[in-house]
Parts: sequence; C-alpha cells; structure tokens
Amino acid sequence: MNGWILGYLIGAVVVLVVVVVLLLMIRGARQTAAKAEAILAALQDARDGTAGLWQLEATMKTTQRICEAAADARRALTPGGPA
Repeated sequence: MNGWILGYLIGAVVVLVVVVVLLLMIRGARQTAAKAEAILAALQDARDGTAGLWQLEATMKTTQRICEAAADARRALTPGGPA
C-alpha cells in the first residue's frame, strides 16, 4: 500500500472520530440545556408556591392582634369580669 493512501486513510479515520466526538458533545449539551430548563421551571413553580411564606410575619402579627382582641372581648363580656 502506498504511503499517501495510508496517510489519507488515517486522516479520514481521525476526522471521523473527531466528528463523532463533537456530535456526542453537542447531543450532551442539548440534553443538559433541556434539563436546566426543566429545573428552572421547577424552581419558578416552587417560588410561586411559597410566595405566601414571605407574608408570614405580617400574618402572625395580625393573628396575635385578633387573639388579643378576642381575649379582651371575652373578659369584658364575662359576667363578674371587669366593667
């Protein structure tokens, strides 16, 4: 076999291996991008689902005021209680 032909065959094999590796890398990058988009969507759903927790402190203060007002009303309406 001539040296030039052997060189071309080796070059073609190297190019083919590089093409296959690049195609595998591109496929992996696309899969990673799809997974990242799914994770981002899940995180946004979690953020939307827990938005009310940011108002928890205000809700607790309001609940405490309501409970205190109810206790005051009970004391005021109890027979024999303060006038």
